[in-house]
Amino acid sequence: MASSRLECLDALRVLACTCAAVEAGERCLIVTDTAADQEIVAATATTLRALGCEVVVVSSSPADLPGDEPPAAVGAAMLEADVVFELTAVFIGSCPARRQACEKGARYLTVPGLTWTTLRPHGPFAVDFHAAGEKAKRLAERFDRAGEFHLTSPAGTDLCGSFEGRRGRPLWGIADGPGGYAAPPDVEVGASPVEGTAEGRVVVDGSLLFLGPDQLPSPVELRFAGGRLVDVAGREGWRLTDALERSGDERMWNLAEVSIGLNPHSRPGGSALELEGIVGGAHVAVGNNVAYGGSVAARSHIDCILLQATLALDGAPLDPR
Repeated sequence: MASSRLECLDALRVLACTCAAVEAGERCLIVTDTAADQEIVAATATTLRALGCEVVVVSSSPADLPGDEPPAAVGAAMLEADVVFELTAVFIGSCPARRQACEKGARYLTVPGLTWTTLRPHGPFAVDFHAAGEKAKRLAERFDRAGEFHLTSPAGTDLCGSFEGRRGRPLWGIADGPGGYAAPPDVEVGASPVEGTAEGRVVVDGSLLFLGPDQLPSPVELRFAGGRLVDVAGREGWRLTDALERSGDERMWNLAEVSIGLNPHSRPGGSALELEGIVGGAHVAVGNNVAYGGSVAARSHIDCILLQATLALDGAPLDPR
């Protein structure tokens, strides 16, 4: 392993010790797939074994769509673990198997698409996750009280809708208690718009997560009416429409989430979860919104990243810094 990658091992120790709070003797399961970076998988396993953990690695083919259920054998292994690390190429963390493992008490760290770039020294894993969590929870209270939202961006985003009765959902990269769920190094807070209320335009200039390259070569424009995605434009837009059509689920066109990033160490050019946490950025998602208190139990949940955006609640912009 090159010296630059040796320097990245500090971030893997943060993932294990701070984000997952592993202890010697715990049963740690690494769930991966054949398209993930196997050197990162091996380095994570080595880090966990050095901490005295019992480590098992299971691998399968990549999920067809983000959030799809893994093979039954993988789901069964999750039920026997104290801590699960999802080091896949395609996100599966919203699947029923993950929810069942958490209900049984497993701590679950979803870290799909992880790259050595994101594990760099002074990168997003260098954030104070505990302090970031306190900020995320304070901002979540703003969402709890909010009626209307307005998302805008320099690229042309102009989306409005209602958060009435919806609670904010903070994620801050730590799953240190039974049933905990985290997505380090992503730190974010958001909510699910009330079904049928969102109207307007979103210009995605960052990424369509797990549907191609981490950074889009050109923007994709989404248009929402009545809370549903009704049009997708741009050269790369086919990636999203193809995924939605392949899902075979009409509920996938639902606007499921509007969130902002809160990790000050995240930068463009990193992996998917680094992009989600960029301060000053935002993301919207289509599909399943049950985890956010909604009622649309669609097959999947697909995030679309805006590198620069402002979210206002009841006319007052949120300050993510």
